[in-house]
Amino acid sequence: MASHSAIQVVDLKQPLTIAQVPTITPKANEIRVRVEWVPEAPLDVYQVDAGLMINQYPHGLGDSISGTVVEIGDGVEKFKIGDRVCGFVFHSEQEKAQQVFVTAPEHLFAQIPAHVSSAAASTLPNNFCTAYFTLSEKLGVKLPWPLVDREKSEGAQSPIIIWGAAASVGQYALEILKHWGYTNVIAVASHKHQDKLLSLGARYVVDYRDSAAAIDTIRSILNEQDSSATVRAFDCVDSKIGSLIPLSKIVTKPGSTVAALLPVVVSSPDPQQPETELAISFDVQGEAEWATDVKVQGVAVYAYEANAFLRDNLMPEILGGMLAQGAVQPNQYREIQGDNLLNRAQKALDIMRSGTVSGERLVWKVWDER
Repeated sequence: MASHSAIQVVDLKQPLTIAQVPTITPKANEIRVRVEWVPEAPLDVYQVDAGLMINQYPHGLGDSISGTVVEIGDGVEKFKIGDRVCGFVFHSEQEKAQQVFVTAPEHLFAQIPAHVSSAAASTLPNNFCTAYFTLSEKLGVKLPWPLVDREKSEGAQSPIIIWGAAASVGQYALEILKHWGYTNVIAVASHKHQDKLLSLGARYVVDYRDSAAAIDTIRSILNEQDSSATVRAFDCVDSKIGSLIPLSKIVTKPGSTVAALLPVVVSSPDPQQPETELAISFDVQGEAEWATDVKVQGVAVYAYEANAFLRDNLMPEILGGMLAQGAVQPNQYREIQGDNLLNRAQKALDIMRSGTVSGERLVWKVWDER
């Protein structure tokens, strides 16, 4: 059987390794993609450093790719050999992103239009899907597809808080809300990202660095509008201290809803104290003191396929359509370079682990024709 190179983690907190894994021939309704670019994600750090969602080693990494279709299975209708695609791949080891070839169902992919580079497109799949799924399924924001009339979007003036709006997921959430006509969006992020976030659709940008001031500012905004209005809040930061606790002091009206990405980071390693470790939690409700009758829920985006419409349409039709229309723009990105596949993978992981990434995504090249 043919094989190809793949990045793997072989044990908890160990350096990445490279291995040869089988190249899978696509079955019915599957395509095989030569992976050219992948983005680095916090999940990669959680898996390497905390063993999150790893049942056995060795284990592959990553769930978003961009590349070129090189083989198709029977019944494939949306793609042909040679098409550039981006994909949200997560079902099994054979679908892990950080390898030269990925074989997966065609509904996990979207066409990349000519005006978008493959490197840029790699920033989209996981975080666009997370944003759309959270807004529509967890927060109840009406996002009908296809969009007919954004002027008639239900509840378009109701307040929506995006905490961590400069993060990749937060930026896509702003673009989605803007596309569907939601205009009363409070973006919480570093002040340096203000102009960008306003252009993406935020009405207000609140600096998070002074937590007490941010809480007071958002309370004032909400009270000036309608002190009795329910609020929907999307936590894109997944930090107990940095986002959950502040939100618990803001979102207090009965009937309001909070959706927080999982896992919640309870504490992070301190470079000055080597004995400290990454601590995570899946108990969004228990990590803060929430007001009575505020609905609080964690978000695990891989569950989106339980909704048959989203399973069949979120990647190929909704993301693909919005990308072709220019309604969503890929994140700003920084290319991580290195002499070989393993070097690029390790460098990207180390930078992501450092906690210094802000307002951009790290992407790196997998397949190299040299």
